[in-house]
Amino acid sequence: MFRRLKSAFPDHHVLAQVAFSALITSDNYKIRRKFNRKVTDFVILNDALEVIAIIELDDSSHLEKFKEDQLRDSMFKEAGYCVFRYSEIPNIRQLQKDIL
Repeated sequence: MFRRLKSAFPDHHVLAQVAFSALITSDNYKIRRKFNRKVTDFVILNDALEVIAIIELDDSSHLEKFKEDQLRDSMFKEAGYCVFRYSEIPNIRQLQKDIL
C-alpha cells in the first residue's frame, strides 16, 4: 500500500504508522485517553506538510471491529481530517479519484 500511495501521489509525502497523538491534540485527559496509543495506517501530506488524507487498510480482522473503526473515523473527522478506508489495496486511479 505504501508503494501504491507513493505512485499515486508522487508530489506528496506518505507517512506510515502515524500515532493519533501526532494528529489530534487535547489537554483534556479524558479525551486524550480515547486516542492514546492508537495508530493510523497511512497519512498523506501535501508539500506544505498539511494532512490531505488519512488512509486505513482493513484486513479481515476489521469485520468484527465496525464500531471501533467508526469511533476512530469520527475522531479524525471531528479534528477536520478526511478518512478513507479500504479492505483491499486500490489501484492508482481509484486512489487519485477518491483523494484528490
